[in-house]
Amino acid sequence: MFPSAPLVRSLFACILVCSSAVAQQPVWQDPPRLLVGIVVDQMRADYIYRYWDNFGEGGFKRLLREGSFQRDAHYNYALTHTGPGHASIYTGTTPRDHGIMMNDMFIRSTGKMMNCVQDDNVRGVEVDGPRSQRSPLNLLSSTIADELERRTDGRSITVGVAFKDRGAILPMGRTGDAAYWFFDDEAGSFATSTWYRSELPGWLRAFNARGLVAEQLSTTWDLLLPRERYHQVLPDDNPYESPLPGATRATLPLDIAAAYAASNKSPWLIRGVPGALRITTELALAALEGEGMGQDDITDLLAISYGATDELGHEMGPRSLEVEDMYLRLDRELERLLKELDRRVGRDRYTLFLTADHAAVDVPEYLKDRKASAGYVEMADLVATVEAALTTRFGPGKWVRKRVKEYLYLNDSLIVARQLDRAEVQRVAAEAGRDFPGVADAFTATDLMRDAQPSERAAMLQRGFMPARGGDVCFMLRPGHLPAWPGMVRQGTDHGSVWNYDTHVPVIFIGRGVRQGEVLRRTHITDVAATVSAIVGMTMPDACIGQVVPEVIAPAPGTR
Repeated sequence: MFPSAPLVRSLFACILVCSSAVAQQPVWQDPPRLLVGIVVDQMRADYIYRYWDNFGEGGFKRLLREGSFQRDAHYNYALTHTGPGHASIYTGTTPRDHGIMMNDMFIRSTGKMMNCVQDDNVRGVEVDGPRSQRSPLNLLSSTIADELERRTDGRSITVGVAFKDRGAILPMGRTGDAAYWFFDDEAGSFATSTWYRSELPGWLRAFNARGLVAEQLSTTWDLLLPRERYHQVLPDDNPYESPLPGATRATLPLDIAAAYAASNKSPWLIRGVPGALRITTELALAALEGEGMGQDDITDLLAISYGATDELGHEMGPRSLEVEDMYLRLDRELERLLKELDRRVGRDRYTLFLTADHAAVDVPEYLKDRKASAGYVEMADLVATVEAALTTRFGPGKWVRKRVKEYLYLNDSLIVARQLDRAEVQRVAAEAGRDFPGVADAFTATDLMRDAQPSERAAMLQRGFMPARGGDVCFMLRPGHLPAWPGMVRQGTDHGSVWNYDTHVPVIFIGRGVRQGEVLRRTHITDVAATVSAIVGMTMPDACIGQVVPEVIAPAPGTR
C-alpha cells in the first residue's frame, strides 16, 4: 500500500526542514580544540612578497594556500611597539583602552620609567634576574585568553610562550593560566613569575635541562640557501647595519660562539640569531605536549611570539641579507610547527592565526643616500627649542621633565607653582616644535582627549594615547624619519609611527572555521580578536572595538 499524496508532501517537507536545520548548524557549535596565535615581532607585510620564491612549501606558502590572507591589514593607532602590539592583537582594542602605551612608560608620580609588564609585587619562580618581576598588572582590558577561560568555565588551557616577557604575558591577560619567557640568565632559563604559579611545571624543568640556549650559542650562523638566491640590494658588508654583540662586522657567516665569548657572554646575543626561532618553537611544542593541549573538545589557547626577528631587524634593517635569512628560517620553523599540530591535534581540529606586533621603516640613512625623503630628528635640539619657547612665554625653568619616544612630559610642579593653564602650556610647546625639521605635526594631550580629530593620522595618535599614562605633547615625525640623540649610530631601524611602513602587517588565518581566500579591503589589527571570538563562539574581549572579518569565516556545512 502506497502512502497518500498529502502524506508524501508532508514527509518531503519534513526532510527539507530537517536537512536545512543540519546544514545551517553554526560552525561555532563545533569549535577548534586548539587556538594558536603567532605574533612575529617586526614583520612587514611585504616580506611575504619579497621572499616568496625562497620560502618552502609548508610554511608561509601553506598558510596562504590553505588559509585566509588579509593583505591590507593595518594598526589603527600609534605608537606601534611590541608591548602595545601584543596587547592590541589579543584585546581587540587600542592603548587608549587597554593601557599599554609603550614598552616602557614614564610614571609621573614616581618620576621613574616602568616596563609595561613590570610588577614589583611578584618574583621569579625558581629563577631570578632582571626579568623576574613581571605580570599583566598594567593591562586594563580582557584578552582572548580571558574570554576563552570564561567561555569554558575555566576549563581551557591557556599558555603564552616567548623570549620577550611582554610577548608571553600580554596575550594571556590577567586570568590566563601561564606565561613563560626567557630570564636572560647565563643558564639560559625560561621561567615565569609568582603571578601565575609557585613552582615550574615538570615539562618546563625538563625543557630547561636540555640546554638549548647553550647549544645554539655554540654554533655558526651561515646562509640557509646559496648566496645568489637572496634578494640583496646591498652588499653583505655595508654601512647601514650594526654588528651583533661580540661581532666585529655585520656579515655572514657569524661565529656565534666567538661572538658570545667576546660579548662577555651577553644573553642578548641569543635573542638576535636564528637559534632563538628554533628554541621558541621547541618551547611551544613542549608546552603543547606537557599541558596536554588540544586533546579534548574544550578549546585551548597557545600564544607564541617569535622575537628574534625584531632583535635582528633593529640592528640590520629590512633590506639586509641577515633579515631575509632569518625569515627563511622562520618559514621552516612554521612548517615544523604546522606538521606537529597536524600530528598531535589533527589537521582539521585547530585554528591558527599569524600576524605581527608592528613593522619597520627602511634605514633612514640608506634612504637619504638614495635621495629619498628621509632622515633623523635630533630630539635634544627639539626639546631645547620647546624649552626656549616656554621660557620666553612663561619665564625661566626646566620645562620639559622627560622625553619618551615622541612624547614630552612637562614639569607639573612648575606649572602648578606658577598657576598656569596646563592646556596653554601644552599648546605653546606643541607650536614651538611643529616647525622643527622632520616634524610633521604636534598634538597636545588636551587635543588627544577630544572626541574627534581633524585627520585619520591624528585619530591614530588619539587611539594610542591614554591620558593617565601619556605625555603632554606628542610629535608626529615625517615619513622616513626616526628620532635621534647624541651619539646614536645611523644604522638599523626602528618603528612606532603612523605611516604604512610601521602599520602594515600580515594577518593570516588557517584551519577550522576558516574560509580560504584573500581579503583585499582595509582591515585593522583590532579585528583579529573579534574574528577569533566568532570562530570559537565566545564574547569579544570587553573593550574590543574590532569587527569580525566575514570573508575569513567558513560557511556552515552544506551552505554557500
